[in-house]
Amino acid sequence: MNRKISILLLSIFILNMFMPTALSCAKNISYTDINKHWAKGDILKVSALGYMEGSKGKFYPNRNLTYGELLTTVIRAIGKEGEAQRAEPKNYIEGVYKVAYSLKLIEKGKGSSKLCPSPNTKVTRAEAANVLGRALGVEPPLGHEIREVKKFKDYNKINDYRLPYVELILQKGYMKGRSNTIFDPNSYITRGEFAKVLSNASDDLIHFIGITKKMGQVSNKELGNITIYNTDTTSTIVGYKGEDAFPVQKNKKIYSSEVINVGDFITYYMDSNGKVIYGEINTNKESTIKGTIRQIDLKNREITLWGYNNKTYKFKLDPFIDMENLYFEQEVSIVTRGNQVVKITAFDNIDPERDGSIIPGTRFRVGTVLSASNDEIQIKTNEGIEKFQIDPFYTTVYKRGQRAELFQLKEGDRILLTFDDIYSPLVSEIKIEDEEKHIQGVIKGKIELVDSRNKEILISEPYRLDRGKWIPMNEKQKLKLGTGIIYEGGKKLALQNLNKRKGEEVYIAYENPYGYMSISKMLLKSGPSMEYKDKIQDIDYGIGKIVVDTNSFDIHDGTIVIKDNRLVDPLNLDFNQNVYLVSDYRYGKKGASVIAIEDVGIIDDRIDGTKLLVYKGKIEDIFDHKLTLGRYNYKLDKEILTSSGFKSNPGSEQFTLTLDTLIYDSQLEKQVPTKSFLDSRYIDIIDIKDKELRERIEKDYYKNKPAYVVAKDTPYGKQILAINLVPQDLNKYNETVRLDQSISGEIKEINEDNKTITLTNTKSYNNLTGRWEYIEDKNLNLNKAIIIVNDKPLPIEEIYKLRNKSKAYVIEHNDSSVDIPYIILIED
Repeated sequence: MNRKISILLLSIFILNMFMPTALSCAKNISYTDINKHWAKGDILKVSALGYMEGSKGKFYPNRNLTYGELLTTVIRAIGKEGEAQRAEPKNYIEGVYKVAYSLKLIEKGKGSSKLCPSPNTKVTRAEAANVLGRALGVEPPLGHEIREVKKFKDYNKINDYRLPYVELILQKGYMKGRSNTIFDPNSYITRGEFAKVLSNASDDLIHFIGITKKMGQVSNKELGNITIYNTDTTSTIVGYKGEDAFPVQKNKKIYSSEVINVGDFITYYMDSNGKVIYGEINTNKESTIKGTIRQIDLKNREITLWGYNNKTYKFKLDPFIDMENLYFEQEVSIVTRGNQVVKITAFDNIDPERDGSIIPGTRFRVGTVLSASNDEIQIKTNEGIEKFQIDPFYTTVYKRGQRAELFQLKEGDRILLTFDDIYSPLVSEIKIEDEEKHIQGVIKGKIELVDSRNKEILISEPYRLDRGKWIPMNEKQKLKLGTGIIYEGGKKLALQNLNKRKGEEVYIAYENPYGYMSISKMLLKSGPSMEYKDKIQDIDYGIGKIVVDTNSFDIHDGTIVIKDNRLVDPLNLDFNQNVYLVSDYRYGKKGASVIAIEDVGIIDDRIDGTKLLVYKGKIEDIFDHKLTLGRYNYKLDKEILTSSGFKSNPGSEQFTLTLDTLIYDSQLEKQVPTKSFLDSRYIDIIDIKDKELRERIEKDYYKNKPAYVVAKDTPYGKQILAINLVPQDLNKYNETVRLDQSISGEIKEINEDNKTITLTNTKSYNNLTGRWEYIEDKNLNLNKAIIIVNDKPLPIEEIYKLRNKSKAYVIEHNDSSVDIPYIILIED
């Protein structure tokens, strides 16, 4: 009896939250729990369109979406709510399930009369995409057409049943990954996240319920009517008072339609009777995105653009925009207002057949790296953003006068590109400027004196940013302007204009070339400061918005963004990055002044498509230049290092071994000859004078023994760079004990005699909080460590080759309360 009552109560709750209501009743949309939510605008939109509703004045945006809510919402969005009511007049949720079964949105449980899946079961991201994709009623991509989902490392976790429809939702741009490389298909989706997905899909859903979308500018307002001149060159007269009133969203708040004024740019939705049911006043300024066309969908009037900022955009074009003359790889400039395209300008390419031979190196470009990949590089110059082609087999990278790998190129680096052809976009050489041009720090203070003649500024009451804290400086600071730029918001200012701004506060990112402080970028403080430390939860480059810690901030050209000790463009900000953010509060808005990207690591994905992988496991087999690594024992899987520490990595895995692989026995503190390790037949007594080491190799001692393995993941497979053969007792602990910790920092001091290095600006990963935390300088004994420098193993006898200020990532193991460094990854 109690079970029947609980099911009845659940049905009543879902019925109250999702029973269809007349769209005209959506006027009084108001939720008390979404004011600071990143999806507030989308929640208001889908509520006004009648897709989703809250309960008792709340929307519950952070609560996990259930099957009952998902199916009710989707059935309503495709205009089938009436059919659901007719199917079960006395039990709406059962009617919803019947319609969902008939449309094959979900599978019906065999031999059971219960609703399956249960209405209160939580919904995963992959399932939400699958159900919505099936509801659209279009054929999903199949076979070679499935490409977007394969950009994510975890796409193989998506069930084959769902995969085509997840791909469909990704191709349509309704849903994004958790990051550029992770989709996270099996985590639960929240109501707020699904509201965002529905909002993105609204243009393709509104026809199901007879709604038409239009956009235009209000040209007249009188006698209870407004006249809108639409972007499709038509005009519409609609009522806005009394029975004709409709909800209008402005600045993520809902108002009555009387808030509309002449000159407003408005997007509005009309039902089949020509009555406006919802409108959005677009307060955003126009923005321009330039790039090349990568996909044209004439049927759905959509184009996919690869922007010069290395981001991919998908635009839906209104009927008044001519698509007939657009073609693949065409350069275009698209003007948007909010999410709406208002103008598109196309350009023809330079004739590639023209003779373009020049003396190699006489054509060049200088700029700052905005983004790079294995085949393209984008730089920011005084003339704007420029994009060129690179080829790993043709393009040579130089750093400090020596050849370097492409992954050593970082966003924010100042570079010189040279070409061997006057017309070709293919770069011949990339020269990375010296570290003298890197950012030495960020300070804030008050303008005390401006010397326009000598291009100098004196700052009083200075503070320097040190590991997320502002530390007072003892003396006033004098800085030269150099080639730096001064901003007030997104507007550039000339140095002489600062004479009138004495006493005002500023933020300054500075260099220290040749021993004096030089301004790289300066921003005038515009209001009281606030500080935040969290992941980037959402970002919209088009309108210049970023969401951190559920707060929305304006970003602009003046925002100081620091990454890898380099000043980078706000376009280099990305979803899910950990950042420290300083904002100024003015006129009710928060503007991002300083953003320090904190989670940049040596083990992150790199621009050349490679990645360093660190494993812990047991050596199962060695043969034919191959090594198989497996689980420690029947309880412990092998583990792989992630940005949040070591994680279980089930199953055995095979790697390639080469003669360049460094193999080290950290118990004996001896290097093992690679050839002998591969095959004991190649033992040479001249190479292995150490008796104990020779005996270990002869007896195949290292098989079935624990080891740390550092491998390089490339498109051609995983190649082992180094192996640290560790004491047998390292794996005696059970899986509940975590004895490894990750540390990162910069090399401060190298002691060749003691075989130690000291790290500064040091951070340690806290497994409890899931964040990197600053710690004191760390002294490391290298006797038991393997060292990898720029993907090349470095014998401990050659630590004199290390450079101060190089970036280091360390894996330590705690043994009897002593931290032992076993792996040191260095990049310079």
